[in-house]
Amino acid sequence: MSQPPYGMSSRSPPPLQHPKPTHIAYPPPEPPRTPAQSTDSSPYSHPQRISQDGYVRYSSPAVADPMEGSTSGFNAYAPPSHGKQPQMQARQAYAPEGQGGYGAPNYGQWPGMNDATTQMGVQFGKSAVAAGQEYMEKNFTRFLPLQLIKVSFSVTNLYVLNKLRLVLFPWRHKPWSRQTRRTVDGAVEGWAAPRDDINAPDLYIPTMALVTYTLLAALASGLQSRFHPEVLGVSFSKALAVVITEFCAIKLGCYLLDVRNSGASGVELIGYGGYKFVGIIITVLSSLLGMGRMVTIGVFVYVFGANAFFLLRSLKYVLLPDASVSSSVATLSHAQRSRRIQFLFFVAVAQVLWMGWLSRV
Repeated sequence: MSQPPYGMSSRSPPPLQHPKPTHIAYPPPEPPRTPAQSTDSSPYSHPQRISQDGYVRYSSPAVADPMEGSTSGFNAYAPPSHGKQPQMQARQAYAPEGQGGYGAPNYGQWPGMNDATTQMGVQFGKSAVAAGQEYMEKNFTRFLPLQLIKVSFSVTNLYVLNKLRLVLFPWRHKPWSRQTRRTVDGAVEGWAAPRDDINAPDLYIPTMALVTYTLLAALASGLQSRFHPEVLGVSFSKALAVVITEFCAIKLGCYLLDVRNSGASGVELIGYGGYKFVGIIITVLSSLLGMGRMVTIGVFVYVFGANAFFLLRSLKYVLLPDASVSSSVATLSHAQRSRRIQFLFFVAVAQVLWMGWLSRV
């Protein structure tokens, strides 16, 4: 036998082998069972029909509930996981009640919101609203006292009747001084409300009289065949302009005459200026009823005199405050008192201009 060359082995080289995967593959899912092997727990255990040709026909499984299909149906068709299914069951078993385990959505609640976040938002909203109300009370009420306006509209039916009688027949009314509201200790707290004092001004009668005057002006225009929707706006604007102009004139006179601590606010001065519409309404009604020119003029003269006398007696405590009511009222000299009386007389006489202009509808 011949020897192999030097360096060569007599054995043949080992055969080549392909690498084998080391990971564990999931076993294939089990095939559907035959009708003979079906059980009650199998999803294919449904009634079957055998046709005449001998083929077995299976009926489709019933449609399950969406919520049930998301749990039971998924678990039924999912491949078995080695060592993970008991762990998930344990997590679901120890999940808090009402949370549905990991990944379960909480229906009826915004994503990313919980009870603590909701309570924090509610508290923040309440704080913002309270801060806004406090800001409005500190800044807005300086120009428009809402509390005083509410009190001015708080009237009774008896007060309205007595006040209308006082405005139209003020000749024999006494006393004209306003009543004060006192605390438990006896200190003066402020003026009494209109419903408790007939001499206190209100805003209910002036407001209703202003609206009534606007409607009567529109009615008069319609009877004269010259009605237009703009008549309502023009009449209301004209009446409101008279009230504002008179209010500004009185405030300017009080400033020039150095009237301080008068006890009358701007709301009360507007109320005094609005009582003239009661006499204007009576004048317009007498004109619409066709009582004649002389009767209408006589009615106008009477209501003007009644309103002027009413303002003379009512505005007296504004320009000439009583020292017994407020201790901060300074003593007036004879010249100061004379100038204030003249200004008060001017305000009363000026009513003939306002009432005469507004009566021409």
